[in-house]
Amino acid sequence: MPVKDALRVLVVTAQTGPWAAELFRSVEADRDASVVGQVPPGEAAGYVSRDHPDVVSLDMTGLEGNGQAASLVREILVLAPVPILLLVPSDQRRDASMAAVVAGAVGVMTFPPKWDVSVGADLRRRLQALGRLSVRRRERLRRQVVRDPHPNGAGPHRRSLEGVVGLAASTGGPPALARVLAGLGGLERPVVIVQHLQSGFVDGFLGWMKRESALPVELAVDGAALRPGLVLVAPPGLHVSVRRGHRISLGDEPVTLHRPSADVLFHSMAEHCGAAGIGVILTGMGDDGTSGLLALRRSGGVTIAQDEATSAVYGMPKAAYDSGAAAQVVPLSEVAAAVLRAAATPVPA
Repeated sequence: MPVKDALRVLVVTAQTGPWAAELFRSVEADRDASVVGQVPPGEAAGYVSRDHPDVVSLDMTGLEGNGQAASLVREILVLAPVPILLLVPSDQRRDASMAAVVAGAVGVMTFPPKWDVSVGADLRRRLQALGRLSVRRRERLRRQVVRDPHPNGAGPHRRSLEGVVGLAASTGGPPALARVLAGLGGLERPVVIVQHLQSGFVDGFLGWMKRESALPVELAVDGAALRPGLVLVAPPGLHVSVRRGHRISLGDEPVTLHRPSADVLFHSMAEHCGAAGIGVILTGMGDDGTSGLLALRRSGGVTIAQDEATSAVYGMPKAAYDSGAAAQVVPLSEVAAAVLRAAATPVPA
């Protein structure tokens, strides 16, 4: 029997029989998680609304066409900001799961035709990681509110006149980032993006940003120069940080829940950019970016968070606001203008 306060997992699948039984055994093998229900896709939203699981595991089998998975993810997230892990058959095309990630699914796990011990262990690791993003669980650990350390917006550390704009997002981030990048025409500062994204989806994400952005967009490489008006996207699995010489560094340390991590980026901006840094946190689950954004604000940088009304999931922006890290809270439609004003760039009428 699972331990008290085990992670409550809702399994959404149309499959039954041995496959489903093996999935249930895998979830509960360590006794720190419990399958609280199994429902077909058509009943998932109603169950989430009624019983509030900590995590949803969504089997993509049979959901590869007509935007079904993406529509279901959006329907669930409208009702509750619950982390959703996609279980994708190894022989399924990535189109449907990419659309579901864009819609707000947090994680993706590819599974083989036959489950084994290693697959089950991987599943449990991913579910427990997503469980740390659960709003239900997070509310037990209220963060201490840290008030504005520099009410006039000018901190004691002005380390560099070479400004950098850092944008961070997670759940619901791709469309939000596309909206912001579309409004940054004329910006003469480098932009670095951290978006929590699975490795298999970076090409689709990068292509989308290139189509929508008013500035050129490239995938970041280690040692790349931070050039004015160029947008660099952190690759999945690697942290991105600003370093001396107005260049970026990629690395796999420190070990964090998210890699790339917004905290790593913003802390490096606080150290190397100081008052010339502009940090923005957009929609997403959890609190990645909060401590880094607070450090940037304490260094005199400009810090901005997306408001609740326009966030797909008001987790990361809320944590930034509650901690005092975000000096400005604005709707998505005004984020680009806020960045341009902070960079002393004319804002289009």
